[in-house]
Amino acid sequence: MFYQNVCEPFLLNVRRYPWKTAVVFREERLTYDGLNRRINRVANALLQLGVRAGEKVAYMFPNCIEIVEIYYAIQKIGAVSVPLDFRLNPKEIAFLTDHCDAETLLFSSEFLNKVRSARGGIVKACRLIPSEAAADFSASLRLLARQAGEEEPSIFLDAAALSRIQFTGGSTGVPRGVMRTHEADLAELVGEMLYNKIGADADQVVLIQCPLGHHGGHSWYTATLCSGGTLVICDAFDPEKILSQIQRERVTYMLLLPPSTYLRLCDSPLLKRYDVSSVRLVQSAAGYTTPEIVLRISDAFPNSEIYYGWGQTESGLGTSLVLTREMAEKRLPRIQSVGRAMPFLEIRIVDEEGNELNVGEVGEGEVRSPAVMSGYYGQPELTAAVLGADGWLRTGDIMRMDSEGYVYMLSRKKDMIKSGGENVFAQEVEGVIMEHPAVAQCVITGVEDEVFGEGVLAIVQLRCGHSLTLEELQAHCKNYISSHKKPRYLEFVESFDMNDAGKIRKTDLCQKYKSLYRERIRNKEKTNKE
Repeated sequence: MFYQNVCEPFLLNVRRYPWKTAVVFREERLTYDGLNRRINRVANALLQLGVRAGEKVAYMFPNCIEIVEIYYAIQKIGAVSVPLDFRLNPKEIAFLTDHCDAETLLFSSEFLNKVRSARGGIVKACRLIPSEAAADFSASLRLLARQAGEEEPSIFLDAAALSRIQFTGGSTGVPRGVMRTHEADLAELVGEMLYNKIGADADQVVLIQCPLGHHGGHSWYTATLCSGGTLVICDAFDPEKILSQIQRERVTYMLLLPPSTYLRLCDSPLLKRYDVSSVRLVQSAAGYTTPEIVLRISDAFPNSEIYYGWGQTESGLGTSLVLTREMAEKRLPRIQSVGRAMPFLEIRIVDEEGNELNVGEVGEGEVRSPAVMSGYYGQPELTAAVLGADGWLRTGDIMRMDSEGYVYMLSRKKDMIKSGGENVFAQEVEGVIMEHPAVAQCVITGVEDEVFGEGVLAIVQLRCGHSLTLEELQAHCKNYISSHKKPRYLEFVESFDMNDAGKIRKTDLCQKYKSLYRERIRNKEKTNKE
């Protein structure tokens, strides 16, 4: 790789387009030159604090320009960025700060109370610096940056060095610090820019609503600034703000997560009031999509292509698919795919022993790429369990691949249900249930069953004004999947708890119902004995 630091492509655009708008947030606009001068102030402030190359700097902010400034400032001086989910509770803040050996935690002042509560639980020495001055903190980021100079610091150059630790729990709820080097993130940037064509046009205007601190949001905002585009940041899902920004900024690309978020936007009565004809590409991931979602997005943004895919923080790159109206109207089988491998990524399907399977056979997906992580921070055994010496990463996802290289995601390996001796793939059943008009979201899990060993439980969030019975849901499922895969049980929730990636937090939810159904069987057995 020609570059040695992930900030170098951004700096190229600072030199090319110093006058061009780099980022828009609410009413604030910064040119590439203006953004870079603010980044330099933060970088020089960190150096004056004593932050050095290789040191971990954690930061916790909602979507805002400060995330961009802090990230690039950290990269310039060779420190390691550790973005934290701003929704963490004090105990989680303390645990993750210690786990990654952070010596500095920068945070938005709106989280002062959370950090105050976390402070006593942080065992290792760590500078705690709020964005604004506070009586019980010795410094503030705003004051430190104001006092620092705008001159360009010496750029750290080592592609093999650690650039970022990205915590991910996925749907498992277990925090893992994914270590990503400058080289891996540069490879991801190039691969992503090739597949979504951001790099083909330096005049792209990219709107991002998902958290910038999440891997997906991070990839898109860095790709935007590395290609010379304009980044439009949304701090929350607000249909009117999003639509007005699309019209005002002439947004060409947009990233909302999860796919159901687009339905919320399409359902807004405000949609018809705004001109969204500029949108050329709509990207989503982190959730199951359906023909209905594709058709609704096509209607709302008629000039756009719809990109959908699969990927992991660990893999960097993933798969991608362009979803078309024809695929949705004709319900072509390929609409169930998560696409083909992005540039620079190899993917294969293997059995339990690691042997590559034939076309159409079901197994675990493995990927290999220069964009793959170097491991989990401080967790060598977990790293060894997923990352082989040959560079292949075990994804933990059950997949199959067709003869043209299209990948079909069936389930997380840990989510596979063994019902009556037959394998049931949770995501396959979830996809079918999501097509029911009464269903807004759902989770499939296995629970103890007296007859089948494990029975399929559907946990469903209904759409407003709809109702659903188990019998109706089973009849719907029989039209699409084998009878043994249909839910035997049905539970309802008002809403699902979501993580920063827009994914449902499954672990505690599924464990709750597994325990509930196990207890029911034990009580029944006890009653029968009596």
